[in-house]
Amino acid sequence: MAINFDAPMTWPEFKTLEREEQHDYLQHLIDTYGANAVSFAKMFHNNANTVRRYLAEHDVGIQLSRGSRVDRARWDEFLGVREPGEEPEAEAEAQPQPLSSGMRVCSATMRFCGAIDVAAIAVELQRVFDGTTQGEIEISFTTKDE
Repeated sequence: MAINFDAPMTWPEFKTLEREEQHDYLQHLIDTYGANAVSFAKMFHNNANTVRRYLAEHDVGIQLSRGSRVDRARWDEFLGVREPGEEPEAEAEAQPQPLSSGMRVCSATMRFCGAIDVAAIAVELQRVFDGTTQGEIEISFTTKDE
C-alpha cells in the first residue's frame, strides 16, 4: 500500500497497514512534528491509551514518550484543524452557510471510569467544544481509595 506521509490517516486505515509501514508512518510524524500518543489519539479520534496499547500489543517498535512536545500549530495544520474564526476565503465563498435550527446544547454529562487519563479527557472535551462555546463548566469527581 502506498502511504502518504504528509496526510492524516484514520484509525481503521492505520490498522490495515503492515507493521513496518505503521512504524515508518508514526516515526515520520514523530520526527517531523514531535507527535506523541495524545496527538496520535487526536488524529485517530480515539484515546492515547488505545494508541499505546495497540503499539505495544502489535510490536510496532515505537516508544511514545509522555514528555515529548508536539509542535501544536504545525500538528493542527497537518490535521487540517483551524483556529476559531479562521477560514480559508475560497472555502468560505464556495460553501453556503447552513441555516441554524435555533437548537443548541445547553447541558451535557461525561463520565469516565477506570484509570484516569487526563489527556484522553481533554481530547473528548475538544470534540465537544469548538473553541467558540461560551458558558460554565463544573467539574466534580470521585476517586476510589485502594
